[in-house]
Amino acid sequence: MRLNPLNDEDLLRAIGWNAHCAAALAALVNPQGRPARIIEQHRGHLVVHDGQRGHKAKTLTALFDRLEIAGDGLAVGDWVLIAEEGGSLYVHEHLPRASLLLRSRGDNGVQRIAANIDTALLVMALDNDFSPNRLERYLLMVRAANVTPVVILTKPDRATDIDAQRAEVAALAGPATPLFVLDARIASAQQTLAPWLAAGQTLVLLGSSGVGKSTLVNSLMGNELERTGATRAYDDRGRHTTTSRSLRTLPQGACLIDTPGVRELKLGGEEDVTADAFEDIAELAHSCRFRDCSHGNEPGCAVVAGLPPERLDNYRKLRDELAATQKRRLEAASVPMPTRRSKKR
Repeated sequence: MRLNPLNDEDLLRAIGWNAHCAAALAALVNPQGRPARIIEQHRGHLVVHDGQRGHKAKTLTALFDRLEIAGDGLAVGDWVLIAEEGGSLYVHEHLPRASLLLRSRGDNGVQRIAANIDTALLVMALDNDFSPNRLERYLLMVRAANVTPVVILTKPDRATDIDAQRAEVAALAGPATPLFVLDARIASAQQTLAPWLAAGQTLVLLGSSGVGKSTLVNSLMGNELERTGATRAYDDRGRHTTTSRSLRTLPQGACLIDTPGVRELKLGGEEDVTADAFEDIAELAHSCRFRDCSHGNEPGCAVVAGLPPERLDNYRKLRDELAATQKRRLEAASVPMPTRRSKKR
């Protein structure tokens, strides 16, 4: 399919089009429509951007049903093909993704957080929000999706022991993960994060409410685009100032997806606990007496002998939670999907 003059690759690159997208489009047989990217999701419609401007669009029922049968759906950041039909704009095709961030929902389903992400900015404040265990969950999620994590510790003026907290996070994230302590309110955040802000890159902001995500967006945009809310003095919990996911372009050229704050992050089921977060356990496990050691009460377990009890407890908790999530998803997948009778969505 050739891009028409009103939808050429130069325009699409401004919203993240790259070689992967071009290859995905070329692989489609008889594609219908022109490329666009989902920049917002609402209950009754999508907002897509074709490189020139945003448009309201609905999902063609055939595509909706096909995705639902496959246990999939659309997400902010997805690339799609759009075309007019009956005076309205519809999403006709969904291009294969380079990456997808998932988390579990309470109904045993999954929530698609964002698609086609290159880098995840994991934001955690150095106040009462400080929770290495929660950060470990975010690291698991993004690494499972083959997304590069960058850890940002905000509110250094509220840290109880900034050196100790930074060292704890550095040990948790590993030497290959970039880690920054910064004040999200100052413009120098642009310079600090410059290596990840170039055109063609797509980033997502993840973290709890009140950690400074919206403030960081303002700093990167160079304006007060995002409304921000003060944190409550007694527990440092911020008011929700981002209520839905949205994609926007930064002055530096990259695309940024902001997300609502999440305090309880449930694993999506795609993670590998040992490979994606507990490399120290994987290394120690080579010295266990038994190859199938569960790192419980087995004699000669190098993991039990070599790790602090609290880290081992967190590993077991995440391992068991992931196993339970995967079991529930398999059980849910075995239930037949209801048929859809409506013509379009």
